[in-house]
Amino acid sequence: MFGDRVDFTTLERPVLEVTAFPRPLDYREHFKERYGPTIATFAHARENGREAELDEALATFCREWNRGTDEQARFEMEYLSAVGNRN
Repeated sequence: MFGDRVDFTTLERPVLEVTAFPRPLDYREHFKERYGPTIATFAHARENGREAELDEALATFCREWNRGTDEQARFEMEYLSAVGNRN
């Protein structure tokens, strides 16, 4: 994407552990209530009669990707950390 305009000095893929939610589905509710893209997706699904389908898909995702317990959820979010110098 940057072509030869950037020399990267560091490329890392750390993992952020998210432990702020007691139950896995609390993670879903957080995104439904506070995360713009999820809010917009639910609005679109609602307009097309597919809100329940989306809600269940997100619940399934939260149950499958929970690395904690039913009483203390833990999710892992990998991200790219890139540090470089512009040429």
